[in-house]
Amino acid sequence: MKESLPNKSDSIFKDEINPDYGAWLKNPANKFFLYSEGYKEAGKKLWEFCIENRFYSNTLIYPLVFNYRQFLELRLKELIIMGYKYLDKEKDFSDEHSLIRLWNTYRNEILPQIEQIDKDILDNVERIISQFNSEDPQSMSFRYPVTRGPNRKDSLNRETIDLNNFKTVIDKLIYFFDWQWDMISHYEDLKAEMIADMYREYWH
Repeated sequence: MKESLPNKSDSIFKDEINPDYGAWLKNPANKFFLYSEGYKEAGKKLWEFCIENRFYSNTLIYPLVFNYRQFLELRLKELIIMGYKYLDKEKDFSDEHSLIRLWNTYRNEILPQIEQIDKDILDNVERIISQFNSEDPQSMSFRYPVTRGPNRKDSLNRETIDLNNFKTVIDKLIYFFDWQWDMISHYEDLKAEMIADMYREYWH
């Protein structure tokens, strides 16, 4: 029993010893992308596990939904950063968890200056984001069973959730936001090439 309890030599965070069992935290790659992809993949793995092991659905549903919500929040914030950078604006995302407010920033302040996308597509994306935001407005409902004090109440009002429907719809949101990420990245690359060409012409 004693071996199963923490002892004086234990330290929960240690530097990697074997790369087969370690992970790179300060990766020089795109940090927002790594974080958002990590939460997305974690949600996917949890969903797959729940489908194959129905017994665990009632406990793993909370981290499952939270991971996907965290992906959406991070991807929106990353798109806002990317969009403002492409537009040469020294602005940033607001420090908040509201998906709908982050979406409104991207849809209304950034996207119209970059690409014209069918209004029906944007309206449908917004409708689903609004639904998610209503269920979990501050990214707390799937992390804690009760709200903040002093007058605590249940975090969730919904009794059940259809896992297959949730995965189908979240995958559509993921497809949209991956499209947006690829689109801005492509335009940013074209912009960088154009600037490089201008410098070459100027100096030659």
